[in-house]
Amino acid sequence: MVKSRKFLFAIVALVTIAQAVQLNHWAYFGAPINSQDITKAFVEFDEIFETGTSLVSSLWPVWLAQALSLAFFVTAVLYTKKCRHTPFMWGVVLLALAVNPMLSYLKGHQLFHTKPISSTLHNTLRAFSDWLVNKQVKLHDFHYKPYVITYSQPKVKNVVFIMGESVSSRYMQLYGYGEPNTPFLEKLKSDVNFAYAKGISSSVDTLTALQLFFNNAHNPGFTDLINSKAANLFRLARHQGYKTFLISAQGEGLFHEIGTQFIDIYSFKKDILKSLKEKGDEALFDVLTGQEFGDKNFIVIHLRHIHEPYGNWEKYFPHMQTKKSINSRKQQTKNEYSHAISYHDHWVKECITCIKKILPSDTVVVFTSDHGQLVGEDGLFGHNLMRSEVVDVPVWAYAINTDHSLNHYIKSQKICSHYDLGKQIAKLFGAEITNPNEDSTLQFVHGTELHTNYEYMPWKKTNGRAEFLKTEKIGVTAK
Repeated sequence: MVKSRKFLFAIVALVTIAQAVQLNHWAYFGAPINSQDITKAFVEFDEIFETGTSLVSSLWPVWLAQALSLAFFVTAVLYTKKCRHTPFMWGVVLLALAVNPMLSYLKGHQLFHTKPISSTLHNTLRAFSDWLVNKQVKLHDFHYKPYVITYSQPKVKNVVFIMGESVSSRYMQLYGYGEPNTPFLEKLKSDVNFAYAKGISSSVDTLTALQLFFNNAHNPGFTDLINSKAANLFRLARHQGYKTFLISAQGEGLFHEIGTQFIDIYSFKKDILKSLKEKGDEALFDVLTGQEFGDKNFIVIHLRHIHEPYGNWEKYFPHMQTKKSINSRKQQTKNEYSHAISYHDHWVKECITCIKKILPSDTVVVFTSDHGQLVGEDGLFGHNLMRSEVVDVPVWAYAINTDHSLNHYIKSQKICSHYDLGKQIAKLFGAEITNPNEDSTLQFVHGTELHTNYEYMPWKKTNGRAEFLKTEKIGVTAK
């Protein structure tokens, strides 16, 4: 009914792109995309492409369906060129497309959400409309009180903090998993210098988890704390005379608002790209050993090697290969993930060996992961979803010729959150963090967006277990 072919092709192209994002997200994760995750689909295209191409055997039916649908649309447009056209019908089309954005604006983000039982087109229109309307929404001022920082003598000279990628404790032998995939960490259980506990990540997403962890953020919507860097770990370390380092196997875009202004030496993926391609994350050891350290040092190492595709590590650890499963994508993914944990255990062994050589005394090595991972639970994969499995992470510490409170703290805890761990690391610097807004009964998992469309999931420790409560959202209607 629309006369303009250019207008028609433009509309079809927009819907096709949106549907492609939606269908591929649903095919991989097992759930429809929401407005918070749409931006990631555009800014993290390289990672998405790498993951997608590794799953050709599973995702090709989706791609074929999209190609056939597009071919059908193009053919239909060409063959309807001679149909009767109605004047100003383009206005009706635009009005129809404006319905969902208007509903999103009127109902608000909290009530305008996608549903797994709805069609992909319905969910696509809702998600993209909500993304367009709400991306500039600002949170209310929650009138949180500022943190109080009390300084004393540093407890240890060297703190090496390792942030893993997508490591779930429930798939590690160390935490009771059936496969013997962490033999090195398993041996450390009897070492008095080693302590470990179940961990709960601060977020289901890498970017937000890093912002929350390094700024010791706790309360939902407390973005002023992130902006001010008042309790930032790099800032506290530098204040106490530590030389600060950040060595990452990932891109610098992930480190927005983590306090890079307080980092003395940093190295990102682009700086060692050739070496990373040849050695994987073991290339980080070359960067580490090439540094000139100070009297006191805070070193952050950021990993990549358990990011999907999980089988990427095999080129760096060739004597262990993953057996292919013909049963299902779920079983194959579990096999690959478990074997990736095996490589991770090997990497940890090499890392501790390296640190012992360059920082042989008064050193604490601390590990956790940015978030966990869904490996087929309820038919879901990946992360970014607000589920307890996605925030299941390991926490451990290893002391090298030193005695400090962190190991004692971890041994006393059955569950240690990112927030708990961050405050304990600050204590190693001699910085005591007091949060007057802290609720002793509750902690929080934060969503993928911290500054708009804020989503969070409260949880509390109950008899040594994490009890997760209903997901909540705050935004323009927040009280």
